[in-house]
Amino acid sequence: MLAVVVRGLRNYRMNPFNVVKTEWAPGDQREVEDWRIEKQEGIAYDSYRRVYLADKREWAVVGKIMRDDGRKFYVLECVA
Repeated sequence: MLAVVVRGLRNYRMNPFNVVKTEWAPGDQREVEDWRIEKQEGIAYDSYRRVYLADKREWAVVGKIMRDDGRKFYVLECVA
């Protein structure tokens, strides 16, 4: 899955998260496994603005969660 940058325009072709919800608005949150963020699996990172790009939206990390089974998740919030 790729995020293609063409002359400042971003064309997103990714659905990195297997979720039912398809419409996102600023303020919405989702949990994403840490390995997806660290390996940028189906997600792109804009280091200049410090946001992740996925599902035609921009996401900021607002928290981290550790589950009982040892898996780690990042809490992402839609910012644009």
